Amino acid sequence: MKMLHQTYQQTKAPELFGDRWYNSEPLSIRGSLGQNVLLFFWNYTSPASMMMLPTIKEWFAAYADLGMVCIGVHSPEFSFAKEPRKVESAILKHEIQFPVVVDNDCLISDAYRITEFPAVVLIAANGTIYDVVTQMYSITRLERSIQYLLRQSGFFGELPMLQSVATEQVLPRHASELTTGYLHGSLGNAEGYSPELPSEYQDPQFYVEGKFYAHGVWKAERNAFQYAGEPNEGYIICQSEGDSIDALIGSIQKSSVSLKVDNSTLLLEQMGSDVKRDAKGNSIVAVNEPQFISVFRGKEQERRTVKFIPSASGVTFYKLSFFRERNDVGDAHQIRNN
Repeated sequence: MKMLHQTYQQTKAPELFGDRWYNSEPLSIRGSLGQNVLLFFWNYTSPASMMMLPTIKEWFAAYADLGMVCIGVHSPEFSFAKEPRKVESAILKHEIQFPVVVDNDCLISDAYRITEFPAVVLIAANGTIYDVVTQMYSITRLERSIQYLLRQSGFFGELPMLQSVATEQVLPRHASELTTGYLHGSLGNAEGYSPELPSEYQDPQFYVEGKFYAHGVWKAERNAFQYAGEPNEGYIICQSEGDSIDALIGSIQKSSVSLKVDNSTLLLEQMGSDVKRDAKGNSIVAVNEPQFISVFRGKEQERRTVKFIPSASGVTFYKLSFFRERNDVGDAHQIRNN
């Protein structure tokens, strides 16, 4: 996948009308005239955002004293991610020191026409948008744009070495996401969605890429799929084509989800970082408040079916995210030159 890049010539940057601010008093585009501004659009339920976050933190540390203002814009995808306690917890957990504005109603992201996360908007010192970049798989190019803007605004000192070169070569390629709720059409079962009602599903035993499938009793919500059956009887299943899989899962009460690959317990090399083995040797992940869980590590050229088995009613699946690692030099070379 390539970096998506849009150029906005002499477009005035919209103001930042957010719900609340962290790490700073409210800032404005008008008040930042004379300085370059980097807006980092993210949310803590987006694995791709969290993978990009360390690079943004490095840029903040390297360029803040040279005339660049770095502001995070947290635009939540799910209603639970609007809670101030959870946003603040994510900021503290990941040691974010740059200012963050909460964009719960997506007024800021809509004003900047941001539809994918993460995204970076670069604003020149005269208050106009220089660039809007999403799906950042050529972050070295983006850092060069930062340095170009600093030069254009009158900084003639020594610039730091490009910090993103090493990071770019190991940053996973974000393949796809499946949001499970009925507004998103990712369910592959022939029964289809029954919005807001518990319904019984049958595993079709045939799967296509880009869909998930359910077995047992499930309740389809707008942006989620909640288990409503007996413990350990139902499941969600999807196909991996050499992808690693993260899952955004929550539960009404502390619970767990068992994992199987091709109907077998996960091998050690297949286990994501959040997977543990129970006393019986089963592969499980603990679930409580909604969070992304690393569940499966795929390998190139492997086609696998990954099954999620809730241990209790009330376990809720929000999103499945698929990543494919960059293992070849040719791919990295292509990315660096796009």
